Amino acid sequence: MPEHSIDNPTRPELAILKLLWRGRELSARDIHSAIIEEFDWSYSTVRTVLERMTDKGLISKTAVSGVNIYAAEVSKVSMLGRMIADFSKRVLELDNAPAAAFFSDSKLLSESELAELEAMLRDAEDKS
Repeated sequence: MPEHSIDNPTRPELAILKLLWRGRELSARDIHSAIIEEFDWSYSTVRTVLERMTDKGLISKTAVSGVNIYAAEVSKVSMLGRMIADFSKRVLELDNAPAAAFFSDSKLLSESELAELEAMLRDAEDKS
């Protein structure tokens, strides 16, 4: 997936990215059904957010049989690594991000993704 210079996603954008990372590709209806309890949004609001996310380069949109299908354009590990590093510096005022082992209980990350995240955080620390 191509990486863009992207700000950290908003809470709703991150919820949608997590769905896409887990489901790979979903329609707007699928996304709306999955997040309606958390955000209580109308279908048109979800479509607006999806369009904005597409414009930001967070997701892509492909028409399949007249239905728009959305997919993540940013990798899970890359985005989470940037968010962890940013939070560590900006909020916690740490010089280094915590070790990826801190996130070992995450339901979102596999063992290989944790290893990739660890390497990414270590690399960012070495560049600091």
